[in-house]
Amino acid sequence: MAFSPLLGGQPPALSTSGTYEVESTWKLADVVSNAVLQKTGRRVDIRPLPELESEVTTRSVRPLDLLLGLGKTTSALPGLHQAGAGGLPGLTALRTASRWAIIRYLWAFAEARPDLRLSALTNQVRNHQRSLFSEHFGIAVATDLVEQLILTEPAQVVDADAVSYDAVLGPALGGLGSHKPDYFWYNMRRGNLTDVVVLEAKGNSSGRRTTILQLARGVQQVLVPKPVTGANMRRIVVGACVAGRRIKGFALEVGEPDEETRGDIAAAFAMEEEGERPRFGNHEDPSWISAEALATPVNSDEVVREVSDLDRARLFTFAGLAPEPAGHLLQTDRQAANPQDSVESDVVDVVDVDGTSFRCENSLINLGGRYLSVRTGVAEDFLSVAGDTQGDFEQRRALYLEGRPGRTPYVLRPGRSRTRPQEALAVVTSADGCMLSVSMLD
Repeated sequence: MAFSPLLGGQPPALSTSGTYEVESTWKLADVVSNAVLQKTGRRVDIRPLPELESEVTTRSVRPLDLLLGLGKTTSALPGLHQAGAGGLPGLTALRTASRWAIIRYLWAFAEARPDLRLSALTNQVRNHQRSLFSEHFGIAVATDLVEQLILTEPAQVVDADAVSYDAVLGPALGGLGSHKPDYFWYNMRRGNLTDVVVLEAKGNSSGRRTTILQLARGVQQVLVPKPVTGANMRRIVVGACVAGRRIKGFALEVGEPDEETRGDIAAAFAMEEEGERPRFGNHEDPSWISAEALATPVNSDEVVREVSDLDRARLFTFAGLAPEPAGHLLQTDRQAANPQDSVESDVVDVVDVDGTSFRCENSLINLGGRYLSVRTGVAEDFLSVAGDTQGDFEQRRALYLEGRPGRTPYVLRPGRSRTRPQEALAVVTSADGCMLSVSMLD
C-alpha cells in the first residue's frame, strides 16, 4: 500500500475530496418505468429526486466520508438474537463485519483528482469479486445521497431484514427473502415518528444498461413495505456503477402506490422465493402474502420502539461495544454471549474531537514496518447512560449537533487519542454521532 506524504496523519487518497456524477433525470425515470411495466404489466409513478433538480449533477465527497457511511450503515445488519459463526454472539459478529467493510476498501481509491477515481488494483477485484465490491459501493453512494441530500436532520437506520412491525416484511411472512428493500431511515421528534425513507441500493461493474434493469427491480422492492400512518414515507432507489474506474450514481424516487399494485408486487416476490413463476394481477392465486396481512395497519408506536432498540444496537456495534440489554432482541443476544467476551473489544480507545469524546475500536494493519490504524467509534453523547430518560438522551444529542455546519454533513477535524496522545489524528464525524479515523504509525 503506497501513499504520498500524509496530510494530518491521513493518507491523502482517503482525505482529499473528489467528485462523482449522479444521474436523476426524467429520461432515466421513463426508461426504468418502461422496464417495470414490461416486467409487471403496471405503470408505476417513478420520478427524479427533487433534491437533484432532475439533471445530471456532481457530488463532492471524501473517500473517508463514503467509507464511514458504508461502515455505519452496514452496522445495521439484522440477526441480533442469533449466535454467529463459531459461537460468536450476534453483536460481536456484526461489529467485525461493519469494521471490515471499511478496512476492505481503504486501498480502493486513486489519488488523482478532481474526479473520484478507483485505483488500478480494483480491476482485479471487480473481475473476481464484482458482486460484493459493486454492492458495497452501491450502499456507500446511497448512504451519501440519503443522509446528505434527502434527510434534513440525523436519522436512525435499520436493515429491512430486521423489521418485524410490518405484517408483510415481518418474520411471520418472511417468504420475501432477498426481495425486500435494503434499509429504512427514520426521523423522530419528541418520540414521534415523522419521516421514513425506504431505500434499495444497487451496484454493478457493467454499465448503464445493467443499472437500468437493477433500478427496475429496486422499484418493485421499495414498493413492498406498508406505509406508516402519520409519517411521511419516501421510497428511493439508488444505483452505483463502477465501470471504467469511475463511480457514477443513479437515483430515482417512487411515488406512493395503490394497495392493489403494492399487493401484487409483494405477492409475486413471495412466489418467486417459492420457485413459482409470478402471475401479476391474478388475485385468485393463493400466495404467501395474504389479504389480511396486506390490510393490517402499521402501528407507529411499535415502529418507534423497535427502531430505537435496533438503532441503539447499531451504534454500539459500530463503536465496538456491547450494549446493556434494551428490548427483546438485545436481551436475547446478550444471553447468547459468552460473559467474558461481551463487554468490550481488545483495543478500545477514546478520541476527543472539538470537546466531544468518542468511544471507538482501533484496528492495526501491518504494512511491513509501518502500521495503518483504523478507528471506528460513536460519540458518548449518543450512547445510553444508566438511568437515562428519553429527554436526557435527546438533550445530549441536541448538544452534540450544536456548532456543526448544518444538520447532516460530515466534518473533518483534528482529534486526540487518549491512549496515544502523540499520534496526529484527522477524524471524520457524522451528524448521527459516528466517527472514522485512518492514520499511519511508524
